[in-house]
Amino acid sequence: MAGNHQAAETGQRPCLMCGRLDEPTVEHIVPQTLWKRFGLDPDDDDLARFRTDLCSRHNKATSDLHRRTEMMDLIAVGAPVTRKTLEHLGDWAVWVTLLLSLARGSGVLGAEASRESLLRRFDAGSAGGPPKGVRVYAAQIDDSVERTEPDITPYVLALQGDPRVVLNDSGQPVGLNARTGPINASEPIRLGKVALLVVGSTHKSGDDHDARLDEAAAQVRLERIRPLGQSLPALKPTQISMANIGRLFTVIPEGADHSLMPKVLQKLHAWDEVSDADDML
Repeated sequence: MAGNHQAAETGQRPCLMCGRLDEPTVEHIVPQTLWKRFGLDPDDDDLARFRTDLCSRHNKATSDLHRRTEMMDLIAVGAPVTRKTLEHLGDWAVWVTLLLSLARGSGVLGAEASRESLLRRFDAGSAGGPPKGVRVYAAQIDDSVERTEPDITPYVLALQGDPRVVLNDSGQPVGLNARTGPINASEPIRLGKVALLVVGSTHKSGDDHDARLDEAAAQVRLERIRPLGQSLPALKPTQISMANIGRLFTVIPEGADHSLMPKVLQKLHAWDEVSDADDML
């Protein structure tokens, strides 16, 4: 976790969560102890993208994320795989994704929604859970043989809270507009022995939407760890392609599979494709 690095190192930058300038610290989003287990210096310039600025109060609040010894063992060595460690890993992946996304200025949620979720969870006396509907997939990595796979066709998703998705008075998607919104539908993370994919909350494509999200993830050898089902995923070591994991889900319709979008948006896109074809005649 972050040490008491002072203002000279942070440049008096405000807290990522609350904007306070007093008591600045450096937050190691990926904990220092984990980097050290990998033989890396957590303060190395190459790892700067995994550090951000928090006030002392929020730094201390987030430190509980990294005090889960067995979960850190799972990341570092691939065991133990238990309900407890998988629940902790899924929870940790969501909060790390929110911190990274907010620090980088892009992610599966907008800056305002990410900050709101972080404050709800980490402000004193708060007990807010992860954003509703976010799913986390994982695989244990087997690096014994380098794996090469053909590129996959990504699935386009309609994210909850994306201002490009037009909703009716009942909150149901009815169209798309040209406004800007999230640039990613999911966030891939590879760390130690695990690969993770955090998928933003989506508008449903049908009653079997969640099951088909799981089927799509299985194509790149990922298993769902959040929300956990009755049966635990095996999380056996497997050869994976991080490139395919990173491109599995998208918010860009062109060149993607539209079957996981709401039916009305699928029809609109099909109509647009026909119109474009007519314009070329």
